[in-house]
Amino acid sequence: MRHRPIDDAWAQQLLDRAEDRLAGARAFTARQAAGGPSRRPPGATRVWLGNLLIATGHRLLEPVPEPATRA
Repeated sequence: MRHRPIDDAWAQQLLDRAEDRLAGARAFTARQAAGGPSRRPPGATRVWLGNLLIATGHRLLEPVPEPATRA
C-alpha cells in the first residue's frame, strides 16, 4: 500500500479504501484465472435433480416386506 502525505484524514481514508478494494479485485481475478470457472456446467443441476427423482421413485416402488406375524 502506498502512503501519500495528505493532511485530510477523510481523503486518506477514501484513498485507503479504494486501494483495498482494488487489491481485493486483483486477488479475485487472479483466483479466477488460476482455478478456472467456479460454476458447475450448465446441465449439472438438472442431472442432479433427475438422479434424485429417479432414486426416490425406485425407493417408492420397492416391494414392502410382509410382517413376520399378523396383528
